[in-house]
Amino acid sequence: MKNLTRSGLLLMLVTASPIASAEDWSGFYAGAQIGKIDTEMTYFGRTMTEDSGTYGLIAGYNHVFGPGVLLGAELNIDKLNYSEMPFEHDLMARRVKAKLGYDLGSVLVYGTYGYSEIGDGTGNNEDGTAVSLGLDYSVNDSLTVGAEWLRDSYEFKGLDMEISALRVRVAFQF
Repeated sequence: MKNLTRSGLLLMLVTASPIASAEDWSGFYAGAQIGKIDTEMTYFGRTMTEDSGTYGLIAGYNHVFGPGVLLGAELNIDKLNYSEMPFEHDLMARRVKAKLGYDLGSVLVYGTYGYSEIGDGTGNNEDGTAVSLGLDYSVNDSLTVGAEWLRDSYEFKGLDMEISALRVRVAFQF
């Protein structure tokens, strides 16, 4: 009886393993994200912080090479909601990121690095960098859900700005 129980548990673990799944992460995808952001802004020695929210759109392309290595590119745009920061207009962040990941079947683990631009919609834009770590889960052939930690960094005219975000994402692959 013990051997049968152990065999059954082992069989359940093997069949439930993400590696046993045959998902394909290659192709185009598009979706949306929502999350919480923590912003720290330092201006000539004075520091302000605010925790707030963000939401936006994502689009990209992934390609899996050989045994699970994924390369891709992603574009996204986010609206940053602030109530305490001294901005005259709402801020938008736009990013172009290169993606490197590992395909575990129905789970994708990835990191990104890229260019970020933040602006207030009046032509006042600043360049920065974006880095992220994420995990996506394939619900079916066309729907994925995931979570991503993102860090944007900007430096301009005596101002340093760091934005950390934790976002949940949903995307459709086609």
